[in-house]
Amino acid sequence: MNKTPTFIKLLLAVILVLGILMVQQPPLATAEIAKQEVPTNLVHIDITYDPGTKSYSMGGFSAEELRQVGAPQFPDEIWQVLSMLENVTLMIQGDMINILTDDQQLFSLTWDGPSREILYSLLNAYIELGDVDIERAEAWLDKADIQITLRKSKELSNPLQIELATLVQVKVATNGELSVEGFPTGMSLTPETVALIEAAKVENLKLCWNKGVIDLQVNGQELPQATLYQGGLSVIDKAFGLSLGDLTPIFGSSFGAGLVIGEADPVTGECMP
Repeated sequence: MNKTPTFIKLLLAVILVLGILMVQQPPLATAEIAKQEVPTNLVHIDITYDPGTKSYSMGGFSAEELRQVGAPQFPDEIWQVLSMLENVTLMIQGDMINILTDDQQLFSLTWDGPSREILYSLLNAYIELGDVDIERAEAWLDKADIQITLRKSKELSNPLQIELATLVQVKVATNGELSVEGFPTGMSLTPETVALIEAAKVENLKLCWNKGVIDLQVNGQELPQATLYQGGLSVIDKAFGLSLGDLTPIFGSSFGAGLVIGEADPVTGECMP
């Protein structure tokens, strides 16, 4: 969807400018935060559908908003199947996959290491973007809590829930091109932004976002904690016509990103709320 990437690009620009301005400041003396013993990557997506109007909403975005960003339309065969069900839920929790339909258990699968290796080999055989990075995939799936629910309802779906301890690895090539977890995004930073980064000698950033609270490290140096407020950002959105859309899911989410410039060392660690 183009609204979320637009917000992320805006947030990234703010973070880059903040980092460039403060990278020369002396490190802060901060207490080490105790690590959570069991990191959780939680993603809950709610989807509601109405077979009568053949429309659906997802993650708190209405049918109209989804149409504006080119969401696909389901063929009649899919709508016929959906009309026969009240709800379907897919859950990936730890080393188990479960599927429920109309609140009854339908299917379960042991999602252990050997099972995932089979899936990785199948993906490597069919995707054209390169081999799956097994180490990175395991970092995402370790103690994962992923839930996708489809519900027959005319009501708007519940907002997207995201709480990610594992850092999303973002790389900025020397020409400004952005890739996420090794996959190209088709987006690039402007030459002016790349020039600012090079002038400030920024090599990597670690960004932790927790419902508007921003913790940032530049080249391993921790900067003062900052807070971005939804109300004020909405005012800026209207004043400048940024078309950021509903920011509630973003301000209700927690996630982190490790951003590497050029061939610098990758960012390590996690983000804990």
